[in-house]
Amino acid sequence: MTNDELRIVEVTDPDTIWRIQRLRAECWMTTGLPATVFPDGQWCDPGEEQPPFRHWAAFAGARLVAAGRLSIHERLAEAPGGHLFAQLPVAITPPIASLNRLVVHPDVRRQGLSRRFDDIRLAAARAAGARTVLAYWSRVTGLARYRGLEALGFRRVSDFDFFNEPPTGLVTAMVLSWPPPS
Repeated sequence: MTNDELRIVEVTDPDTIWRIQRLRAECWMTTGLPATVFPDGQWCDPGEEQPPFRHWAAFAGARLVAAGRLSIHERLAEAPGGHLFAQLPVAITPPIASLNRLVVHPDVRRQGLSRRFDDIRLAAARAAGARTVLAYWSRVTGLARYRGLEALGFRRVSDFDFFNEPPTGLVTAMVLSWPPPS
């Protein structure tokens, strides 16, 4: 399957979001996370089915093969992982975007899907007026993911992985800041 045969769309219907939650568990188990972390066969974050959370999904025909989430917040405490960033010496200017929960099925990895999802979500964050974009990386997601975030301008804001963020474990906090609109 080539990248051109995949279509990425924003989704809001509960059934597709439920399928995304199942895809997360399926993808994360391929990285070595045990099935016991996902007793219901899915990973669901509270309240993610409604705003401010936005979801994008990639389909190969009708098959869901990748997904990513974005949310925009006025306060750091509201953002996923906000508690992690609050402990760090970094300037966070609202509105604050959070890129998270990106998963790509092993069948379609290494085709640039992560970058396509990042480009789509960053464009949506910029259109929403975000000034700071938060992301965190874990070894479960692989070094290529870390390098991809760096290539987009994200910078590491801690010298060490220090916070256990379920389900992936220790994470590295990364931030991208944009200047105010002219």
